[in-house]
Amino acid sequence: MRYFLLHIILAAGLAGYSQTKIVHLAAEMNETHFLDGGGSVEMWGYGIIKPSGAYQAQLPGPVLEFNLGDTVEIHFHNMSPEDHTIHLHGLDVSTSEDGVPATSPAVDPWDSTVYHFVAKNTGSFLYHCHVLTTLHLTMGMYGVIVVKNFPEQNLIYPGGPSYQNEFVFLATDMDKSLNENPLSPGPLNLLVMDYFMINGLSGNSLTTDPDHQVTAYPGDSVLLRLSSMGYSKTRYIFPEELNAIAYLSDGRILPVPYACDTLFVFPGERYEVLLTPTAVTDVDIQVGYFESRNDQLLYTNYISVNGDVGLQTKLQTAFKYYPNPVNDQLSFSTENPGSMLRIMNLSGQLVLEKQIVNHNTLLDLSSLSKGIYLLTYDGISQKIVKL
Repeated sequence: MRYFLLHIILAAGLAGYSQTKIVHLAAEMNETHFLDGGGSVEMWGYGIIKPSGAYQAQLPGPVLEFNLGDTVEIHFHNMSPEDHTIHLHGLDVSTSEDGVPATSPAVDPWDSTVYHFVAKNTGSFLYHCHVLTTLHLTMGMYGVIVVKNFPEQNLIYPGGPSYQNEFVFLATDMDKSLNENPLSPGPLNLLVMDYFMINGLSGNSLTTDPDHQVTAYPGDSVLLRLSSMGYSKTRYIFPEELNAIAYLSDGRILPVPYACDTLFVFPGERYEVLLTPTAVTDVDIQVGYFESRNDQLLYTNYISVNGDVGLQTKLQTAFKYYPNPVNDQLSFSTENPGSMLRIMNLSGQLVLEKQIVNHNTLLDLSSLSKGIYLLTYDGISQKIVKL
């Protein structure tokens, strides 16, 4: 059974229903995040402090995993020149432990504190810095907390349905200009989000990463833990064959689970969605990012589903193309000329259409902007990356 979870429990008390779990987290402000397609930006974030004392911030922060009933201590060490906190988003904690500077003091540079709470509900929660939130969130200071059912960890919640495998997917975004020059951005309405991520990955980097490729066949039960910590509204579109059903919302059991071939997740929201496929599919899960102020679709990421089936489909297709990623010219070959080739961007807009009349065709893509596109021929679609 494969989990895309970083198990960071560093210490545990005596065995039993309730244990004490201790985590040491550092805040850091001098890391680099590499972008899909090339380039990099500055990032701030959280990292686990290892027994050796070493630490490194990551984007997003590490998944913190606990069991229902655990008493948790997060030892927070601010290893940076600015104030930071850990806000425990969605967890039932006292005001003094909530990491909001007005009621829970910010941690000074090179200082530390300890946050305490009891894990009272199963599900997904979030943590992030609440100092100059607009800036610190965009720079990368956030992560996911997962509270699992205990002792029956294969159940979504006590008495709930079971699952065999699980994935944690955190949708976020950034204003790259802010990360390149991290000064106070002022009001939220001045942010222009232009880079969109799942677990810190975007575009081709996401679809080709094996840790983010969902495998779900008839007879499987796969749990998706979906969260949003960006400023965009996200829309998940699940292939019908996956039979996606939502069971938890914001760490609470839904009164009536519901089928959700389409699911909107707003900033700060979390859902537990169970997949019990009714048929084999290799159609990817679409994650659309919408501007919260006007509902404009800004970008679409894809979470790969049953990539091994997709590989077989590619081997059986009647066309080939190279190179991929491509700069300006794409070589396209097919055994069955005569059909229309179409290329669409991730917003569904047609950007190129050409009748294929020869076995070998050279396509001029120099007019296309950098990004990911869908090439469709004879009813089969494949992703191409324009550099």
